[in-house]
Parts: sequence; structure tokens; C-alpha cells
Amino acid sequence: MDSYILSEKEFEIFQLFSIKMAPATKKDYLSKIILFKEKSNVESLLEVTKNECDDFIVLIQEEFATSTCEKIFGYLHSFYAFMKKEKYIELNPFSFVKKPIVTREKSKKDVLSIQEINQLIDSLEKLSARDRLIMVFLVTTGCLLNELVKVKWKDLIVDEENNFYIRLGEGKKERVVKLHPYCFKLIESYRYFCGLSEIIIPSDDYIFITQKSQSITDRNVRLIVKKAFDIAGLPQYSARDLRHSYAAISLMLGADKEDIQKQLGWSDKYYAIRYKHVLNFVDSESIDYILGKDNFKLNKK
Repeated sequence: MDSYILSEKEFEIFQLFSIKMAPATKKDYLSKIILFKEKSNVESLLEVTKNECDDFIVLIQEEFATSTCEKIFGYLHSFYAFMKKEKYIELNPFSFVKKPIVTREKSKKDVLSIQEINQLIDSLEKLSARDRLIMVFLVTTGCLLNELVKVKWKDLIVDEENNFYIRLGEGKKERVVKLHPYCFKLIESYRYFCGLSEIIIPSDDYIFITQKSQSITDRNVRLIVKKAFDIAGLPQYSARDLRHSYAAISLMLGADKEDIQKQLGWSDKYYAIRYKHVLNFVDSESIDYILGKDNFKLNKK
């Protein structure tokens, strides 16, 4: 982390601000504060104007998803609220900046149609064994990126009928979801590519690693997803849209809200109402589509 970008005084204030934060949260906050100082080219975080803050939010909206911009705004607003409370500054400049708001109701631009899912799957042969597996894992489980990067070999489970499952999430959001057969087929290919044995031994080793055998990061995965979408000719989508697509298509195919809640780790089954306007879209591009899984090329792999 390039904390040297902050002055000694700024870093000291941040340390006080983040004293009760978990290490991962602290790192995330610090990265966003550094991003603000870098992008806005301000001399001191204690002497920024409303206009500089406003310009920064406009700038990041050209680079990041609205949900990410909303998160960055929240982090910076909290940091400056702390500085105001502790009397380092007189006013919180972010109090005068329009907050990026994510509409919780999903629209066409948030989900891929079945045709687009198939288009994406068709293009995956151009990716490495690891990246191809990551894309199919995201498409077929609907998991979050921070869940994907944490899965370990011990989280793979097999039942008596050779159905494979994966344990995702932590705490209240921990759940076991069934793996698509093609996803497990790619796991086997990935293990072969990595020089691992055919027999999967439960271990604390991460499944997805870098070439240097380090655990992969959320940022690594976003870059992989962007590359995959670009190759498929679908640059308008992001990693998060794969999760939305999983929810919308599953609901369209008749899955119960409770089943989707368990699969995705929602705290409330009524999250499903966010997809009410896209259920027709995901399967409306051809009258020949039928509401069934035979539409997916994944099932023919």
C-alpha cells in the first residue's frame, strides 16, 4: 500500500480514525483515501475544497461502477466527518457533494440475457485454464468476488452420488452450493494444468492463485472478468452483473425466492423483487427460447 503518498500528519490522523477497524477494512479505507489524494492532486487532505471533492466524484464515475463510487464516497465522507469531529477541519467538504446513488432495482443493463451468457461461454477457450474456471465459477454460482478468492480445496465437497458442492461465505452468510458439472470438469483441468494430483485432498490452500502461488485478489478477478467480457464482445458488463444475471435467470426459470436466497447468501428473500423488471428481458430476444435449461451451452460442454 502506497501510504507514503499521505503526509506524516495525514497518516497519523488515519491511524486514529481506523483504530477499531479490522485489518481488511482498514486497508480498504486507506486505499480509497490514497486514491482521492492521487486523483485530485491536492497538496493536503486537510485543505480540500468542495469543488475538488466534486470533481473527484465525477472523475471516478467515469472509471468505476456506480456501486463502487457510492462506496468510495461513503468512505471519504466518514473520514472527513471524523476530522471535523476531532477539529482537524472546520467543515466536511463531502457534505456538499452529491452522493452517487445505486438504484437497488435492477434493469436491462444489469443482467446478461441467456444469449449473451452463451456468447460469453463460447469465448472462454481463449482464456487460461484458471481464468476460464473463474468465469464459469462466477456464472454458475452467482458468488461474490470476495467469496471466490477465499475458497480453499477443503471447501470442495462430494456426496455419495458424485455431486460436487462448494462452501462459500463466512459467518451467517456461509452456505454450501452445488457445482455445475462443467465447473467441476474445469476444476479437474485446472488441477492438471497446475501439476496437482487427480485426487483432491482437503487442504487450507486457496484454489485460485497467481503464477507466483499467491492468493488471487478481488482486483485480479475484476481484470480477468473485464478481459473475458472484452473478448466476448460484451464490454458493457462487469463482474457484479454475473451475480445479477444468475439471480434473474434462475427466477425466470422458476426457482423459488428462498432457493435463490440460500444460493446467493441474501439476508432476505425479498431481494428478489429487485429483478421484477428484467425477468422478461433475459429470455425475450427470440420467440424460440423456451423456459428451460437446454438453452444454456454450459449444459452441452
